[in-house]
Amino acid sequence: MTNQHVPDGEHRLDRPDAALADAMVDDEHAALDLDGLAAEVGATRALLEAVERAGLLLPHHLDDDGTARYSAADVEAVRAGLVLLDAGLPLGELLDIARRTDAAVTQIADPAVDAFLRFVRDPVRGTSGSDDEAAERLVTAYQQMLPATERLVAHHLRRRLLATAAARLSAELQQDHGEANP
Repeated sequence: MTNQHVPDGEHRLDRPDAALADAMVDDEHAALDLDGLAAEVGATRALLEAVERAGLLLPHHLDDDGTARYSAADVEAVRAGLVLLDAGLPLGELLDIARRTDAAVTQIADPAVDAFLRFVRDPVRGTSGSDDEAAERLVTAYQQMLPATERLVAHHLRRRLLATAAARLSAELQQDHGEANP
């Protein structure tokens, strides 16, 4: 199959898009169902279902029969959540933060995917000599861009959390100092 012009607004799953979709699915092995994930991390299924409803836990993919599957990365994410709970963060607060995070990330995901399609996929498809070349270039771009995006977002969140915490603590210290010296 050769690259063909696709009118604006029309989409087709051709060789380059199929290769990109395959690269996304094969990103990590996801063998655990929800019960397996619960057993792996030592949590209850009910807890994981609540976290899933809040949007903090998303399955890697669904099997043909609709069974949600989770990966080693999901195991680590759940363990991180358990660390927060063990440190004293109430479950209700964690779920509230999870809902807010999911809403914010969901709002960002569509424009981010649109940007990738417009500024990476479409130009690659338009400048590649063949579908095989386009497929290879798209998969390479995805493999480079996803980890870079993850690092950028994690770095930004860390900096935002630390700056917010520092400002809050400074304000409280100033208030406490002001109350101590009338």
